Amino acid sequence: MRDLAEIWSSLAAGARSPDRQPLAIGWASVESDRAARELDELLEQRSIPRPAPRSVALGAACRLRHSSDPTVPWIILLEPDTEGRLAAFLARSGEGWAAAWLARSNDRRVDPESPDIWSSPRPGPLGSERLLLGGRPGEPHRLVATAATIGAMTDSPISIRPATADDAEAIASLFTDEGYPAGPTDIVERLSRFATRESRVLVAEHEDSVLGFLALHALPRFEHGDWIVRILALVVDAGARERGVGRALMGQAEEIGREVGAAFIEITAGHHRPEARRLYETLGYDASIAAYLRKKL
Repeated sequence: MRDLAEIWSSLAAGARSPDRQPLAIGWASVESDRAARELDELLEQRSIPRPAPRSVALGAACRLRHSSDPTVPWIILLEPDTEGRLAAFLARSGEGWAAAWLARSNDRRVDPESPDIWSSPRPGPLGSERLLLGGRPGEPHRLVATAATIGAMTDSPISIRPATADDAEAIASLFTDEGYPAGPTDIVERLSRFATRESRVLVAEHEDSVLGFLALHALPRFEHGDWIVRILALVVDAGARERGVGRALMGQAEEIGREVGAAFIEITAGHHRPEARRLYETLGYDASIAAYLRKKL
């Protein structure tokens, strides 16, 4: 495919601004989870998109992901409202690249000498943004933001790292809230058992607070002679859900699976957690492969 800078240039061609710099390109789809998987294949780079503020000007829900090209730092997945500019674009042009964001070098946003007509500032996925008005129907949309508006929005606040004994109290609290009572001493002992190449425990952290954790184990398959990764526990703080924490943990688990050469990764979703099952299915997990039967010993 063409590089992202070339795509950005073609999308932003109508935005005449002497100080414009590529910032982001937007991919429009009626189903952003499917679009995320398609972009992984198209860009040959896996990236976990995270929720971002909606674009009021376009009328779209937004998710933000890093791009594979440093000259265009961000890709925005756009899912249209029932009505609005993006819905009209999709009706005319179909799914695909639909918008370009350009960064300006100062906060003036609009050059008074420019013949372009920009909208008033509206909330957007990268902070306050203006939309270039007057384009022809079916043309990609062009939006402008400034460096001062985007820092807090584009720096991901969630980090994934290996769990340590210092996290035991937080993990125990999360586990207990989920209905699996455990104390810090229990967790320290379990962490010691999982300190191997095949077994890992990860935590999701934000500003020194643990928002969730995941435990996995890689094991050989006798019937095929390869390996499989099994996720044994995934818990996210109830107050931090819908912020991409679970997706980030699952993405890191999949990376570990690739590192150990696993053929598959699997997770069990209980019938009492339909929202968890929906998450796994949006990430590409197939619930029709097998049924697990259990007997207490």
